[in-house]
Amino acid sequence: MLVRTMRHAAIGIIFPVLLLAACGRSAPPAPAVPPVTMSFCGSSPQAMPTLIEVICNTDDITAKSLVWTGWGHSTATASGTATIDQCAYEDCHTGAFGSVPIRLIASKITHCSAGARAYSTLRYVFLDGNPWPGVPANLNTSGYIAAPGRPLPPANQTVSLGCG
Repeated sequence: MLVRTMRHAAIGIIFPVLLLAACGRSAPPAPAVPPVTMSFCGSSPQAMPTLIEVICNTDDITAKSLVWTGWGHSTATASGTATIDQCAYEDCHTGAFGSVPIRLIASKITHCSAGARAYSTLRYVFLDGNPWPGVPANLNTSGYIAAPGRPLPPANQTVSLGCG
């Protein structure tokens, strides 16, 4: 009988404490993590851009109709179409533009001012192979009549991005 009384007393003491704990204040919400953005060629930071000028200050590679997966993760991937200047790396007098499938891989999230976060690296891959076959990696445009010294795409198909 004594054991039964002690058990009831313990329940009588513990139950109100548990009830008060359950009804108490909840923990404050975790601070919001700022969204990841991307800034390319001096553009304002954007989340999941659908149009990107891949090689700055030229029309050589412009990716468009981009659909992203994994945005905000350490690596995000986009598929779309690139409009390319087929005459960009030949010394020709007319521009010829074409469309090719492209995949972009954004990576290396960096912390920017005011707590903002942005991807700092963008790699591009032409799904059907290099649209400029035969263009050597060490191409030099200094002797070109049109646009001497023009920027060339990086040999490793990777460009650096800023915070905006």
